[in-house]
Amino acid sequence: MSRGGKIPFKAVMFDLDGTLIISAIDFMRFRARLMEYIEAKGADMDGYSMEDTSVSLISKFTKEMERKGAESRTIDAYLDEIDAFIDEIELDNIMETMPAPGAEALLRRLKRGGVKIGVLTRGSPTYARKALHISGLEGYIDEIVARDRGSGIPPKPDPESAFALAKKLNVRAEESIMVGDFSIDFMCARDSGIRFYGIASDEESRKSLMECGCEDISSDLDEFRKKVGLS
Repeated sequence: MSRGGKIPFKAVMFDLDGTLIISAIDFMRFRARLMEYIEAKGADMDGYSMEDTSVSLISKFTKEMERKGAESRTIDAYLDEIDAFIDEIELDNIMETMPAPGAEALLRRLKRGGVKIGVLTRGSPTYARKALHISGLEGYIDEIVARDRGSGIPPKPDPESAFALAKKLNVRAEESIMVGDFSIDFMCARDSGIRFYGIASDEESRKSLMECGCEDISSDLDEFRKKVGLS
């Protein structure tokens, strides 16, 4: 795209886990803890599976509670409790966080080209900042939109999360691109009108991206950097 010339986008919105960093989070533990919690709250477990993502499990649980007539404040309390134990699990092994291969070289090149860099994650703000610091990437990041119920910004894949990050970066959504490794990243970009590039961090990631219709998939950030002409 740029081949040494002007870069044709003003900002890049990166997913965090599996895209910019190699995370030590035990995502299966996430799901197991969620399954235990929603079962304890009386959910019909026939509608849930360990094969579901955490995003899907929480969404299904919220909708089921609404159908059963739970008050909004009760559902909010459930979601607060879920956030609390998810926050704990996120931070358990955070010192093992590493930058993804090619991440620093890519971010350095973007900075040199005057591109603004944002992170759009379903991790908590505390987790996102610590993970970026430990991986040595914190200094390259201009803004973060993370999972924060108190902010009033719905988490991705809701397109409002991308619009909120664009606003923080002081760019229009259409002046940005988004890079991520999973279907919720693709859906967020698609629904907000942002050009998307997939990073297949592993076979599960590649499968998720292909099944949701992503056609532009790189195996890693170095391949993505070359693809967009950031030599």
